[in-house]
Amino acid sequence: MVTFNLHYCWEVFFTGVLYVFLYPFPLSTEPNGIRSISYFAARVPQFPNKDTTITHNFHFQNQPLQTRADDSVTYSQLRKLAEISVGEKDTSFFLQVASQGLALAHRLKKPSLIGDAHWNYGMYYLHRKRYDSSYYHYQKAHKAFKASPHPYYAGKMLYNMAYISSLIHDHTGAEILLFEAISYFEETNKPKSLYLCYNLLGTLSDDLEEYTKALMYYQKAASLLASLKDPLYYQVELWNNIGVRYYKMNDYERAITYFEKGLVHADRLGAHPSLYAKLLDNKAFSEFALSPNRLVLPAMRKALFLRDSIQDSAGSVISRLHFAELLYTRGVRSEAIVYAKQAYAMAEAAHLNRDVLKSLKLLALLDTVHTVDYLQQHITLEKNLYVKERNLRNKFTAIKYETDKYIQENELLFKERLLIITVSLSIILLLLLIYIYTLRRAKNKALLFEREEQQYTEDLFLMAIEQKATLERGRKEERKRISEELHDGVLARLFAVRFKWSFLKLNGPSADVAQHKNAISVLKGIETEVRNISHDLRNDLFWDEQRFQAELENTLKERSGFGNFRYVFTYTPASAWESLDYLYKITISRMLEELLQNIIKHSHATYVMISFVATDSIFEIIVSDNGRGFVPYYPKKGIGLRNLKSRAQKLHGVLTLDSKLGKGTRVVITFKKPS
Repeated sequence: MVTFNLHYCWEVFFTGVLYVFLYPFPLSTEPNGIRSISYFAARVPQFPNKDTTITHNFHFQNQPLQTRADDSVTYSQLRKLAEISVGEKDTSFFLQVASQGLALAHRLKKPSLIGDAHWNYGMYYLHRKRYDSSYYHYQKAHKAFKASPHPYYAGKMLYNMAYISSLIHDHTGAEILLFEAISYFEETNKPKSLYLCYNLLGTLSDDLEEYTKALMYYQKAASLLASLKDPLYYQVELWNNIGVRYYKMNDYERAITYFEKGLVHADRLGAHPSLYAKLLDNKAFSEFALSPNRLVLPAMRKALFLRDSIQDSAGSVISRLHFAELLYTRGVRSEAIVYAKQAYAMAEAAHLNRDVLKSLKLLALLDTVHTVDYLQQHITLEKNLYVKERNLRNKFTAIKYETDKYIQENELLFKERLLIITVSLSIILLLLLIYIYTLRRAKNKALLFEREEQQYTEDLFLMAIEQKATLERGRKEERKRISEELHDGVLARLFAVRFKWSFLKLNGPSADVAQHKNAISVLKGIETEVRNISHDLRNDLFWDEQRFQAELENTLKERSGFGNFRYVFTYTPASAWESLDYLYKITISRMLEELLQNIIKHSHATYVMISFVATDSIFEIIVSDNGRGFVPYYPKKGIGLRNLKSRAQKLHGVLTLDSKLGKGTRVVITFKKPS
């Protein structure tokens, strides 16, 4: 399905709403200088049909002005004539009246009148889509109103400049101008002007496909509606804009909800048929996007009829594009081509270049015979538009430069000095950063080298320990074997010999009998000595097996004295921990030493809990303290934590760390029972 944004459905309508801003209002004769939209809508469209009569009347009314004095009354009459003639096809009369008004304003040396005269020119050139000239005069008007000072009108000129920037897709420039205008309107407490600013900011964000940001601006605009005297029109307009945003986000159901909110007030939109037609068409097209087979043609036809009847060119173009897409989707290609060609012709006649591009793109899809021609036209037009808009942006930049030239000349010396200071500081900062980077890199290299050296030393030490452990295991096994042999073998045989020997009845000299009994006593003594040797060997093995717990307790006692903290040590079951391989014990001992060192050096804890708990297959070491704690995601640079993790990996285990500032630290080391 070809997708079209609904933005252009309300672009011209949006221009109409902004007419209150863009048209030069009187500065003194009307309250707040505000005229209604209907005032201009009732006057401007009449001019093209009454050129001769109106021109005659203008010349007739202008004749007495040649002899009048230079005063505000004369300027007021010139301004009124300029207002009425701004939309006339014969531009010579407006240019004559406007030039007289500008010259008179300069002679009177009143910045407010000079600003108003440039405002007339700005509106005149905007009507004729000469955006560079319009922007130039709005810039002049802003400068004059700012000097008068008249902050409200100065803000309006910024808004007009932002609107022109948005027309040529200079979104960044438009946003800057709008935020500057908002500061003026907040200062003067103008909720309606603030509403229009946030509404346009929403439109700009929408063009950039920043839909969340656009909705935020629309919500800000909605918060200002309660301050308006008659907010319904603007509320309905806002609902339509929000609906368009949700449509672009492919949230068609929510978009339809907002369009329906606006259509609830259809009976009160009689004075605004363009808005009513827009709501009808947007709702129908959203329903079509949600369900292509839904009955939406009656509503779309009604919207098209309304737009044609009020000569809403942009709206009529969009309606026809929507019809073309709908018919194409439903397989009626021939009628779709007719509507697309009508849209193309109308957009070209009304100089709606963006709609011309959309029409060409759609025609390239529909009219396959001429696809290449349409695409070539599309590429050519898009390229020309890009060049034109870029040139306009360059002109705007030049206009702003020339307007601010005097200020820039006064600030040039300051900027040069500031530049020198900035460059100097930047160079110093750059050199400092280079130095810090070099120093840090050298430190990291040193740390890495130290770690590698420590790892190498530790590996050698572990190899030696492993070799020693292997030798020690052999010795233990041999001692155990000897003990068992002595106890179960030699001792048993000695006992058997002695037992049998003691019951032998020997006859002979008394000296021989005494010697016999003495030999039995000696044999019994040998038996006792062998038994003692066997038991001593077994006891030595028992005490060897208890050395790991004692070593841990000695380490805790020593470090608690250094760190001045109390501790609780849990070691259960002892048999499971004592049965660990010697390398495991060494690694665990080193990890405990590192943790206690960190507690002493960084944590400054007063109470530490150490828990060694083992189950059938899982060994867990928990060390927690009540110290200062730290942010785990931003630990200090060093090798301590890395060494702990490295040793945990040697145990084929996992180290987890939990710490909060002011609430202590908890380290858990978990590993499986070694096979």
